[in-house]
Amino acid sequence: MERELESLFAQKKLRLTTPRREVFLAMQSSKAPLSISELIKKCPISERTSVYRTIDLFVRENIVKIVPIGWKQKYELTDLFKKHHHHLSCTKCGNLIDIHSKNIETVVSDVARENGFSETDHTFEIRGLCRDCK
Repeated sequence: MERELESLFAQKKLRLTTPRREVFLAMQSSKAPLSISELIKKCPISERTSVYRTIDLFVRENIVKIVPIGWKQKYELTDLFKKHHHHLSCTKCGNLIDIHSKNIETVVSDVARENGFSETDHTFEIRGLCRDCK
């Protein structure tokens, strides 16, 4: 996966600096989307401002996507680096659970097609209470 990042940076004529590599590796090793504060903790080599700048760049370059959680947001790698999925989001504890469902993808495609819409991207999130918070 790191080679894909190196290739993407080379194509776009961007430098793959130590902070950029560190942020990418932290996100790659995470099983769940990360908040900025979680990401900063996982990147001890990089300064706080470098992590913020890297996230901004990664979002602009479609390396990272924003996962909205209420009025907050977390970040995770895009489909270029991680299998496409959606989330169950607990409104009490903030836990995010990845869901992989072909049924959701079929419904999204059907709805787009039925409306003459050419889909380029979508997000799907179910909010509620997780098993532990019920």
